[in-house]
Amino acid sequence: MQITKLSTHVGVEVTGIDLRQPLDAETARRLKEALIDNVAMVVRDQKLTPEDLFRIAQNFGEVMDQDHPKYSFPGLPAIKRHSNWNLDTGGNPVKEGIYWHTDGAYRERPPQFTMLHAVELPDAGGNTNVANLRAGYQSLPEDFRRRLEGMRTANVRLASRAEDRNYNNLHIMQQGGQVPTEHPLVRTNADNGQKGLWFNPQTVENIVGMDPEETQDFLRDLMDQVIRPEFIYAHKWRLGDLFMWDNRSSMHKVDFDYDTSQHRLLYHAMTLGERPF
Repeated sequence: MQITKLSTHVGVEVTGIDLRQPLDAETARRLKEALIDNVAMVVRDQKLTPEDLFRIAQNFGEVMDQDHPKYSFPGLPAIKRHSNWNLDTGGNPVKEGIYWHTDGAYRERPPQFTMLHAVELPDAGGNTNVANLRAGYQSLPEDFRRRLEGMRTANVRLASRAEDRNYNNLHIMQQGGQVPTEHPLVRTNADNGQKGLWFNPQTVENIVGMDPEETQDFLRDLMDQVIRPEFIYAHKWRLGDLFMWDNRSSMHKVDFDYDTSQHRLLYHAMTLGERPF
């Protein structure tokens, strides 16, 4: 097994391993350590079934059921068909992940790792971009970092001022929504003790002490400061890639720059994280 850095701040590539075979404890440790240290990791040349992905994800933590179970495989509620041909509650194609976000931030215990396996791909486009928010946070002036550390966010399935009007989440909010879950704006990664910004602008209804409109203005300005080219890895997909990232230290988004008449099908899994602190 070879592990090669893809950029200074984010991303490693793993080759020379077949994840369909059982992982010994040392190999599993090295893979998890590489992912945590580098925020994102791609394991090349895999050919996985949904069952394979579930078993592999178990090496990284407790596998979570999906947010929208209608896209899951029968008998595998934790593994989703992440497809541009999925339809939302209103019968429209789902454009999932078009804006910068981190997964499941409305939950009390949001996902730790997200994993995607490339099964079908369009001829071009559809990159998945991951931004290292630990590095972004450390690039801010020290006095501003201290100010941010005292802030908390109130999170729901879909914020009233969110850009992403995902109809699945909008439908849930219209049916009664949820009591906001409070989380720190600056999060400590439990595995390495490093601090980073942590929020999803699509789920933050407000920063405590601010109204929703002021909150979104503040978060947009903050993202402009920390989501910079040197902190981003743009993953250009190959068939067989298993790409994963640490949600506790990053944001991600997909480029919808491909021919949507072509199928982009990824198998999707998440592992359970700790309560943010």
